[in-house]
Amino acid sequence: MEKIVSKISQIRRHLESLLDNDFEPGSRREKDHLKTKFEISRDISLIRGISAGLPEDHLDRIVILFSRMSLFFDAGVMLENQDGRWTAQATFEKGHAEALKKQSKTAIKLPHVEVLSVLRTPASSLLRKLQLSFLDPEDHLQCLLIKISGDFSFLLLSALPDLWLKEHIAQIKSALQNGIAD
Repeated sequence: MEKIVSKISQIRRHLESLLDNDFEPGSRREKDHLKTKFEISRDISLIRGISAGLPEDHLDRIVILFSRMSLFFDAGVMLENQDGRWTAQATFEKGHAEALKKQSKTAIKLPHVEVLSVLRTPASSLLRKLQLSFLDPEDHLQCLLIKISGDFSFLLLSALPDLWLKEHIAQIKSALQNGIAD
């Protein structure tokens, strides 16, 4: 048990360090201002750039991929697998990613899916279980579950209509595949 707690603490510090360096726009007021102006990008050239310049370290690669997803979705949650139970480690909302400051005691079970498979569901029930309902206060977002590796999955939340979402996720999945394969 002590080994698991130590590993979780190490991962949290690592996440905070990487996300703080990439996303430190300044004061809380400035962060709130950035969130109000946010609009997701569907620019194919930016999507293709998701996998550019990724580090060799597995954890660094996952964290950077997750932070880059913040440009293309309304909100997201990075989940880590701990003996078949998935716990939230980081979130992003309207372009701003951050590691969760306090360890969530809430863990959920996810269906078995292959790496880079995409499952869709309404976001509200999953977010409620994870105690992250603030990411979808109006209960209108779709949740896309993408398993990135055996130990990490992303919940990507989007308000895009189905017509655009299908093509958007196909492009994202292709870019992620390139990032994971490198």
